[in-house]
Amino acid sequence: MKPLFSLRSLLLTSVATLISLNTAWAQTAQTQPADAVDALIVTGARLQNRLAITERRENLGVSDSVTSDDVGKLPDFNIGEALARIPGIAVQNDQGEARFVTVRAMNANYNYTQVDGVSIAVPDRNGRRVFMDAMPAALAGRIDVFKTFTPNMEGGAIGGLIDIRTASAFDRSRRGLRLSAEIGQYENNEGFEGSGPSGAMSASYGTTFGDADKFGLVLFANYYKRDSYSPTTEYGSTRYFYTAAGANAGQPGANTGTYPGTGLAVPGERRWMFYHNNRTRYGGGAKLEWRPTRDDQMFARVFWNTATDDEARQTDLLTHGGNGTLSNQTATGGELSNPSSLSIQENLGQFDFERSVWAVTAGGDHKPGGGKFSWRLNYSGSHFENLEDWAEWRQNGSNLNFAFQQVGQHYVFTPLNPTAFNNYSLYAPYRRQFDGRELNEDIYEAKADYGRDLVGDWSFEVGAGVRHDRRDFDETRDRYLPVAGNTYNLAAAKVLNGDVCYQMQGAGAGQCILVIDPKASNANFAAHLAANPGQWTFDPMTNDDNNLDYKMKETVWHGYGLLRYSGERLKLVAGARYEDTTNKARGRRQVGTVWGDTSNGGGYGDFLPSVNVSYDLADDVKLRSAYSKSVGRVPFNAIAPVGERLNETASPITLARSNPDLLPRRADNADLALDWYFGKGRGLLSASLFYKKIRNEFFTASAVTTVELNGQQVEAVVTQPQNAGSPVDVYGVELNLVRELDFILPPALKGFTVSTNVTLLNTNFKQAMTDGSEVQLETMIGQPNTTYNVALSYDRGRVSARLAYNYMSLRMSERVNNTTAYRNRYDGADDSLDFKVRYKVNDNLWAQFTASNLIGANRTEWIGWERELTMVTADFGAAYFFGFNLRY
Repeated sequence: MKPLFSLRSLLLTSVATLISLNTAWAQTAQTQPADAVDALIVTGARLQNRLAITERRENLGVSDSVTSDDVGKLPDFNIGEALARIPGIAVQNDQGEARFVTVRAMNANYNYTQVDGVSIAVPDRNGRRVFMDAMPAALAGRIDVFKTFTPNMEGGAIGGLIDIRTASAFDRSRRGLRLSAEIGQYENNEGFEGSGPSGAMSASYGTTFGDADKFGLVLFANYYKRDSYSPTTEYGSTRYFYTAAGANAGQPGANTGTYPGTGLAVPGERRWMFYHNNRTRYGGGAKLEWRPTRDDQMFARVFWNTATDDEARQTDLLTHGGNGTLSNQTATGGELSNPSSLSIQENLGQFDFERSVWAVTAGGDHKPGGGKFSWRLNYSGSHFENLEDWAEWRQNGSNLNFAFQQVGQHYVFTPLNPTAFNNYSLYAPYRRQFDGRELNEDIYEAKADYGRDLVGDWSFEVGAGVRHDRRDFDETRDRYLPVAGNTYNLAAAKVLNGDVCYQMQGAGAGQCILVIDPKASNANFAAHLAANPGQWTFDPMTNDDNNLDYKMKETVWHGYGLLRYSGERLKLVAGARYEDTTNKARGRRQVGTVWGDTSNGGGYGDFLPSVNVSYDLADDVKLRSAYSKSVGRVPFNAIAPVGERLNETASPITLARSNPDLLPRRADNADLALDWYFGKGRGLLSASLFYKKIRNEFFTASAVTTVELNGQQVEAVVTQPQNAGSPVDVYGVELNLVRELDFILPPALKGFTVSTNVTLLNTNFKQAMTDGSEVQLETMIGQPNTTYNVALSYDRGRVSARLAYNYMSLRMSERVNNTTAYRNRYDGADDSLDFKVRYKVNDNLWAQFTASNLIGANRTEWIGWERELTMVTADFGAAYFFGFNLRY
């Protein structure tokens, strides 16, 4: 974990060398005709910016794009990383890698992602989120994010609609063979299992063939590997409070804003976790196109991609349940004796994740008799599988009394009886558990659109389609539990690796996380079980096996109509879309101690009008405005009968269930945007205002309801998700500037471009509490109130380079507490600095160097009335890669 200085020095040396080499080339280029010099300049990030500006200018509504560059690739490992540069976009990371995309205050459940205008299945076991870390950047030739909606767009997007466009062989820049590869390492590359190199490879081939080159073919493949470690420290989402005399002072109320007792917040745990992440992503696809005439074009496209994560996690957890006596108090620490549920837990989790997505799509665009007819047939599937293996030992009781002291944002826990604390023969076996989860989803989709010119500048378009979604989720769990007299304690198990000492964030002097050797853990348990079967009992975990299983079918029919006006300066699209959604599901219900099948069904309809207007105030100034209605469909497990529990002996009868009649979130969206395109299409200054009113937020509540049981209508206290609460208002502004700096720089420094965007949000998102009150949260879930990106790029001659800084302010996590708001979890502010430089060796070969997270930013989570109490800190470190791009 110590190559930081040398690698950063190498970075600076490499950049200086490349710029020096480029100076001679630039001076030679100055003697050539001006047009030739300009043609050579338009490469790399500068070309990407110009293409994105063109896309925005040509679209009627408010949209932004990320495009591939002259080498034919996006400069990112996955699509989420590419999208992070767009105004109004934020990403939620997993282990330092972009996973979920948030658009305009709406987390991934509120947005819709397509590939080539059709739906894709998602390996999200409960929700509708697209895992962007399972989608390689090599899949995309361009990515469009639509922030205003027209009737011919999917209605299930409140924040934005993301459309991943695959490359076409009829785009000359995509023809030929392209190979790229990068190899490098993460700074956090030292750990308990060793590590290898990380990197990525991709290949694509595009060609046209046949009579008059009417056929086109694109083939693409990709491979990605990341091998790294991430140390993480957590302090739990609960704090305990004590009086000056050291007695328990209770918990804060729902929204009191103050802490009881002396106000000193004692962490409920100190949890060290050391992850080894070995991630891979691989896949490929093909796209065949046929253009028999100028008025007809058809295509068939197939792709498949699999992302795996072979993860081992060491956990060292000291936890308690409050109470006891707090002595020797200071403003930042004290000694806690005899709290309830005091325990030290050592466990090794071995996890295997697989997320696969595939699709087969065919379509055509035709112009029969002066009209326009388009059709699409699509099948997409996804598979999620997660196998987990847990080995755990525990020591409980007063031997574990401890002192704690806050040091910066961390808490140092020191055992008061270190001899007992470090006596591993006192750590009894707790469990050896095996979990398995599997999701399969299949989407079948068909749609058709027809449009035709009317009188003058008017035209119309109509369309209809259907999407059928089938999901099946199954979870299995079982475990071995020790019986009295079990001899497999942590010392006897001989699984500890005592040759290493890894000090975690928040560790005191000489404190190390215990490391359990995965191979020894697996082999030694199997041997002990075989030799001592009477010391273990098998638990099939019946309740857990049934609790989360469900099958569901969802069908969405849609139809729309719109009118389009395309004048010289004024352009307009107005119309409406209707979507009819029905769902049927099966799950499991527990009556007493017996599990059985149960089913439900429901549905809803939505009329979604919209109008989009753009007007050219001048040749280079465009004003846009839009209004639309859209929906955000609820997660599948809130509708399907997941883990229902019926108590027929209670008075009154009680039933806990999902709600098939739950309505989607429904939004009114309004936008106003002003764009100035300057410098002959090379620059953009834009400002966008937007407003959203979102209704039908849902939360879980109990009420007396009439339900049908055994063919009879009876009254029962039903606990289920319900649509309720106040509407949420979202106000926002987006500012975007792209400016080539040649006009202010001397000839020797031409080639620099600056691009920056800022998004500011304000919401009144309120949370329903169990005491009936409402608490206004600081942000929407997963969306910062402030984001900005600043990038400086250089593209001239043989060198293309880009330095980019990204910032996201604090934002609410998905883990909301409805008992007391101080326990709401917020992801801390994030920033990152990334650098990429590419050198053109010849017309076919580029060498490149990439450095990510140069400032070594950590991930944090916070709780507290003012988000001042540390909950999580995680270190991912920087990463460095060398590579090449080859084009023929």
